[in-house]
Amino acid sequence: MSLHTEAYYRAIVGDHLKQAGMTEPPISVDEVAALLGVPVRMVTFPTWFRGAIVSEDGMPVIIVNSAIPLEIRRNALAHMLSHILLRLSDPHAVYPRETQEPHREADLMAAQFVLPDSMVIAQARKWFNDYRYLARLFGVSESDMMEKMRELGLIKSRGIIWDY
Repeated sequence: MSLHTEAYYRAIVGDHLKQAGMTEPPISVDEVAALLGVPVRMVTFPTWFRGAIVSEDGMPVIIVNSAIPLEIRRNALAHMLSHILLRLSDPHAVYPRETQEPHREADLMAAQFVLPDSMVIAQARKWFNDYRYLARLFGVSESDMMEKMRELGLIKSRGIIWDY
């Protein structure tokens, strides 16, 4: 796998969201997987298990644990889908993969599926940086939304956070 910047991985997710017609939150990772033709199977496993990609007739199938909370399930699905997109974006990649690839890129892409930078910025402008409303809008915790907004520079790390 060749080296790319974080912007490259964000663009991969952005392109797939655009192709799926998702311009408003919340993002349905299930729909993106369906549009790519990747089957997603919900199965019940112990709560420590989140998800996996298995090969069925030479094609990837995502397995997600239905016994875990919805937010964790969506993050797991986004992570697994990101691994598949990494394979698809690399012209030299083969499936099933022969070596373990790093999770950093898949984590970055999964975060973009759940909280895409451009959508968070647009919605924050529309809703006056109301992180509580935005958290409900995107289907994430308030602390995750606050962290994302800090990361994007929408909210300063220090200072007053108005509680209204």
